[in-house]
Amino acid sequence: MNALSRRAVLRMMGAAGAVAALGGMPNLTRRARAQSSMIGRIVQTLKGDVTVHTYIAPPTSFLVTSHIVETPNQLVIVDTQFLQTAARDVLAYAESLGKPIERVILSHQHPDHSSGGNIFAGIPFVTTPAIAEGVQADLDAGGVQQRAGLVGESEVPAEPRVPEASFEAGTFEVDGVTFDAQVYDNAEAPQQIVLRLPDHGIVVAQDLVYTNGHAFPGTDRQNWISILSELQSAGDFDTLLSGHGMPTSPGEITQMIQYLSLADELAANTTSADDVIAGLTAEYPGYEVEGILQFWGLFIQPS
Repeated sequence: MNALSRRAVLRMMGAAGAVAALGGMPNLTRRARAQSSMIGRIVQTLKGDVTVHTYIAPPTSFLVTSHIVETPNQLVIVDTQFLQTAARDVLAYAESLGKPIERVILSHQHPDHSSGGNIFAGIPFVTTPAIAEGVQADLDAGGVQQRAGLVGESEVPAEPRVPEASFEAGTFEVDGVTFDAQVYDNAEAPQQIVLRLPDHGIVVAQDLVYTNGHAFPGTDRQNWISILSELQSAGDFDTLLSGHGMPTSPGEITQMIQYLSLADELAANTTSADDVIAGLTAEYPGYEVEGILQFWGLFIQPS
């Protein structure tokens, strides 16, 4: 074999090795195609044998996140998005990874996280009994019709899907990866699932934390702060996945506590939602998700 032939063979072997290391060219091609048509974006967090692919919706959809936890052979997805287009993005990207979806977990009942459940047809969609009841109550109250008036008929589910009420707090394994589920009551939502991956230093906090963004008023801000303080004091993780915005670090919890403390103080001293909104935007001028501030009008009524 002459030198030119050897170089050609080595070049071919190197290319084959790179494809193998990256999961195969067909998967890469599908992934690139899936990303090219997205209305949101993907941010990857690599932690040993686990990669978390975080889908972040555009600002018009409150930067809501879905997390695709990729283990060596399977996928676990947390939350399904608000808009049907975004939910299809998440599913298409997950399918591009070339691994089966073991389950989809709904972290809490709010429609910006639950509305896309119908897109994941045939895949287990699970949550706690209380969260499932909250989803059903919203549907019974005409929530889909209300949202259709805001985002259009094509972006709400024609046949909404209520998750199976089979999920419980505790430890479980998927493909040899340990997940620890904790359930908290009365914080940002009536009930919230928080997932830990203790061997990988990851906490999926969802709407207990908003990254550099304004937050929903919540059900009990003081209890919300207490839960965040508990998470922070554990000190056993270095990666925090939030329900709105970029993956972040535990330091974001301090920012979140400060934000909630100010919100609680403003709300306690006014009968005007506009006063709360003005105070929060003045203190946090660079924060995103300003559209979520409109919900203060539901929590503070003029006297």
